[in-house]
Amino acid sequence: MHNIFLFARREYLETVRKKSFIVMTILLPTMMFGFAVLPSIIASKKSGEVQHIVIASSDAQFAEDVRDQFMRPEQDPTTAKRSDNSTRNFDVQIDTNVSPENEAALTAKVDSRQLDGYLWAPADGLAQRKLSYRSRTSSDFETLGALSGAVRESMLREAMRQHGANADEIAAALRPVDLAGRKVENGRVSESGAVGVFFTALLLMIMLYTTLIIYGMSVMRSVLEEKNSRIFEVLLSAATPKQLMAGKILGAGAVGLTQISIWGLFSATVGAGSLISMGGMKFHLNLTPLNMIFFGLFFVFGFLLYASVGAAVGASVNSEQEAQQFQMLVLMPLIISMIFMMPVIQQPHSTLATVLSLIPFCTPLLMFIRIVVETPPAWQIALSLVLLLATIYGMLSLCSRIYRVGILMYGKRPTLPEIVKWLKYA
Repeated sequence: MHNIFLFARREYLETVRKKSFIVMTILLPTMMFGFAVLPSIIASKKSGEVQHIVIASSDAQFAEDVRDQFMRPEQDPTTAKRSDNSTRNFDVQIDTNVSPENEAALTAKVDSRQLDGYLWAPADGLAQRKLSYRSRTSSDFETLGALSGAVRESMLREAMRQHGANADEIAAALRPVDLAGRKVENGRVSESGAVGVFFTALLLMIMLYTTLIIYGMSVMRSVLEEKNSRIFEVLLSAATPKQLMAGKILGAGAVGLTQISIWGLFSATVGAGSLISMGGMKFHLNLTPLNMIFFGLFFVFGFLLYASVGAAVGASVNSEQEAQQFQMLVLMPLIISMIFMMPVIQQPHSTLATVLSLIPFCTPLLMFIRIVVETPPAWQIALSLVLLLATIYGMLSLCSRIYRVGILMYGKRPTLPEIVKWLKYA
């Protein structure tokens, strides 16, 4: 154990003293914040340009209703209407001439950039509920969605007027409903909103996925670097291969825990109680102590699993190019876990989510995400941990044998039969 801790201390100090460690400790959460929040902030900046739109309809009342709903300042997320927070300014005009000549004239104005677009709503289109918005671009989903919501509500208003409803009754009937999602946990209704739980699960899973890749593969690169520099030939005079491997894995794992502790402390003091605004939605991150404990637990177990495989790969290959080829195979379970991330978040109690979370190579990500979103039965958590620990023990035993022989093997790329022979020799 003395030798193991000496090598672990060496690995830890060498890594935390590097500038890359300091940069990544600061840069990674900054990048994640930028990817999550910065686009929304940029998109919320209002442009000084004015877009000119014409609503062409033979029904003047309908056209006025559409314009009023489209330009209404308050935000209704259920109907996607325009708001004061819109990124653009609009000038909306009404044209009751829906003749073919006027249609051609409006099309020419759009083509010559005198108009940005026009809503074509003739009488037959209103009767069939088939309208069209013509513009130079087919990707202006913001304007198209806002117009669609305004048209839908205007048609509802017209139908209610025909049945004798007055303006106050129509406004009361169409008043938006604030439907907030709440999580039921331990027999009580939690104050954590569904949106906050979703984004918390998404954020933590991405962080766990990133750290497992970074530190799991850093062991592989470190082993390969020391193998190529022939440092192992010196180190083996003072320790056994198993001690070297154990020290390297423990040192790299301690580096990862240090970085995660820094991020967790920052999140607990700054981000946990902060109100996050994203895409027009406001929510609190659900960074509970239990979630953070499981985050650290599954990082440790996931790291031990993938670092042991990474160490075996690094000891077996002879170049960075060979290591990159094997790296994709090592990381495939993590990639598969990310592919099934959304189905597991949306239905954490489903058979698919349960089965995938019990597969040891997927457990660190998928079982953790299930715990954050909807805590599974205790027996499932216990079973996943038992299977994961058993797999870690088996992989450490297997990979240590490959590591013992591989670190002193140079020359050609080893084949699968040769690796099987190494297991027998070790």
